[in-house]
Amino acid sequence: MRLEKIVEITQGIPLSRIRINSTIETEERTVYSFENESSVAVPKLTEEINQNIPLVEEDMILLNLTSYNAKKAEKTDLGKVIPSNYIIIKVKNRDTVDPDYLEWYIDKSESFKRELHKIKQGSIIMSIPINEFRKINIKLPNIEFQRKLGKVNSLNRRRKQLFLEREELLEKLLITVNEEEMING
Repeated sequence: MRLEKIVEITQGIPLSRIRINSTIETEERTVYSFENESSVAVPKLTEEINQNIPLVEEDMILLNLTSYNAKKAEKTDLGKVIPSNYIIIKVKNRDTVDPDYLEWYIDKSESFKRELHKIKQGSIIMSIPINEFRKINIKLPNIEFQRKLGKVNSLNRRRKQLFLEREELLEKLLITVNEEEMING
């Protein structure tokens, strides 16, 4: 079945298209990124001024258009502005598609990577046309299997995060122990 049958697919906004002026109350929002995050001024009430500024929502899957990596939104990402270098994927019905499974499938599946490769366009920087992306065919296993694999994927992602946090804490501990030894002799 086509991807567009099971998910809503849109694209982030070019940050230069966010309109603000002195009469609009603004707030600073973090710009979503897999790497270095920045911030941008956005209108506080985007609905009232008729600007469609996509913000990260729960269970969204974001596909980076340059690295082709996919990542499911985490709680710490909620409310961030989604720039135009991301495709936004929202599952239409969680009874037929598990978001954790779909994230894994889009990010890690060799068959999906082959489908992406078929639709990439460009000579120097390859890009994914969003209309072609919507037409990608996907075969899904039953929902129980999706949930199991999705849960394992989610737990594995959490394990990796905890490992990185542990490494950072160990580095800080070594620095602190060294500084104390230098002071106390």
